[in-house]
Amino acid sequence: MTVGPIGFIRLDQGPKENHTRPAADPLFRSAASIYGSRVIGIILTGGGSDGTQGLIAIEQAGGLAIVQDPGDARDPSMPMSALLHDNPDLCLPLREIPAVIIRLSSVSQASA
Repeated sequence: MTVGPIGFIRLDQGPKENHTRPAADPLFRSAASIYGSRVIGIILTGGGSDGTQGLIAIEQAGGLAIVQDPGDARDPSMPMSALLHDNPDLCLPLREIPAVIIRLSSVSQASA
């Protein structure tokens, strides 16, 4: 799964990445490539390390990285991987993430 121009999301039958398809890494990398600093990447509960490299790409492009607190996650593997291999901007319990997204979206709209 990747993001294309004008916000289209493309599901494809490309190779599996991190033993899965669709995978978060190609989605995050493509969003970072197209939208740069306007991207917010969020890693939630899940198994494995999918999303970690994509989250790094988002941060390198100037975007924001949010990770669910592994202690709050049903399966902490993905959030833990992101914390071990990256330095995300925020690590929050799931219940706090929506308010942060709403606040960031409101700030972004006000400055547009």
